[in-house]
Amino acid sequence: MWRFLLQLFIFGLAFFAFEAFAEDTEIKVGHSRLDPSEVTISAGDTVTFHNEDQMPGGHSIVADDGAFKSPALAEGDTWSHTFNEPGTHHFHIGEHPDAKGTITVN
Repeated sequence: MWRFLLQLFIFGLAFFAFEAFAEDTEIKVGHSRLDPSEVTISAGDTVTFHNEDQMPGGHSIVADDGAFKSPALAEGDTWSHTFNEPGTHHFHIGEHPDAKGTITVN
């Protein structure tokens, strides 16, 4: 029983240590603009998209491969996505397809 409790305790410490080191990165969204348009993060980090401009119907963030899509964000709204797997993710603003960005996850 003690061995099981010790293993459970160690697992709990490892889980909370991982969570404590996760970072949050912000990308500002506007009319045909992403700032920054390229970010590099670590697996487990979260990217928060913050819409700074008024747009009828809002702005949405869309992964080029369909892996994620935000709801329409009104001015001042935010939406966050956590990237758990390494890789490169290309995305764009749904209402401004030429506004493109890249998230590299190490």
